[in-house]
Amino acid sequence: MTEASTERERETTEAARRIERWLLQSGAQIDEGAQRGAVAGWLDREGRPEFVYLEITGYYLTTMAWLASGAASSPDRAADAHEHGRQALGWITRTLSEQGVPPTRLYLSAGRSDWRNAGVFTFDLAMAARGVACFGEVDRHDAWEKPAADLCATIEGMCSGAAVLRSHDTVVGAPLPDRWSTQPGPHHLKAAAALLRMPDGVLRTPLAQVCHRTCERWEAALEEAWPCRELHPLLYGIEGLLVGALRTEDEARTEDAALEVIARVYARLMELQSADGTLAETTEGGIVRSDVLAQALRIGLLLRSRGHLRGDHWAGRLEGLTRALLGFVRPDGGVLFSGDQDIANVWCAMFAHQALLLHSRGHSPSADQVPLTAVFSELLV
Repeated sequence: MTEASTERERETTEAARRIERWLLQSGAQIDEGAQRGAVAGWLDREGRPEFVYLEITGYYLTTMAWLASGAASSPDRAADAHEHGRQALGWITRTLSEQGVPPTRLYLSAGRSDWRNAGVFTFDLAMAARGVACFGEVDRHDAWEKPAADLCATIEGMCSGAAVLRSHDTVVGAPLPDRWSTQPGPHHLKAAAALLRMPDGVLRTPLAQVCHRTCERWEAALEEAWPCRELHPLLYGIEGLLVGALRTEDEARTEDAALEVIARVYARLMELQSADGTLAETTEGGIVRSDVLAQALRIGLLLRSRGHLRGDHWAGRLEGLTRALLGFVRPDGGVLFSGDQDIANVWCAMFAHQALLLHSRGHSPSADQVPLTAVFSELLV
């Protein structure tokens, strides 16, 4: 190992530990009151949560399962992850039982409006269901199947009669604006693949059939022309392919063949990488976002660990993503969404933690560490 790679390993390891500490200790998870256990979308300039978010609470549960499964930096941090996950699971269970699906963004102060609250999104529900199942199985919690089944049943009702997963149900007011998140798209690959990995009895046959058709449709779209211009949902689509790659018992092709497809799609997307290592938010350019960088980095690292993206060319590409991502990690472990913001974003922190930890352990795996790529497709946030 060269001096430069040793320094990069040290830097990424330290950044991952700072992010881990921030996720567990920053107040991103509400610790008291009616929303105890819920997880914020971000913390404002004063470190206060503005709203809690069902989708992000689902991501947080998957992250706590990831930490508890070997990614935590110490046994104490793994124990903290179990406790934080139980609180998040408790909030979802309690909320679904008492009021049903909460608003998309549940603001913690009165008088706040948000167009997202005019709809209930299948992607958000799927990520919440996945988080519940991932954490419930890792924690061996005895009460996770009902909230997971309730979330799946809600998605099934929303998609009744549909060929593929619908984007959302409108609940109040005018139709939602035309955004990638309000349309069927490649991001639903991640939702569908996650739902298809639910245990028997949680996912019923009608929704499973919709999910299979969703995977077929959007995988074909990714292999042809890009179905949208935003890299964030395109990367969600590639993540969905990864989540589904090991689910081969009902597939004709092997895992290796599935990874070949993913590597081709990923290589085409990475043609957009700039000389400084960054990726813009759209195929035509735009701002650089830390969530996009982290998504691209963790996909590339997993593919490389499985024998794809070999050689110095790809090593340099992934190092460029790593350098760029490190620039968004604050000294306290919070992660900025973009360079023009000074608030700490929770989902960006979770994505970045996985990417940087995979990078650091890939450089220096030790005998007492869980090989994280072995559980990555199960616990990709």
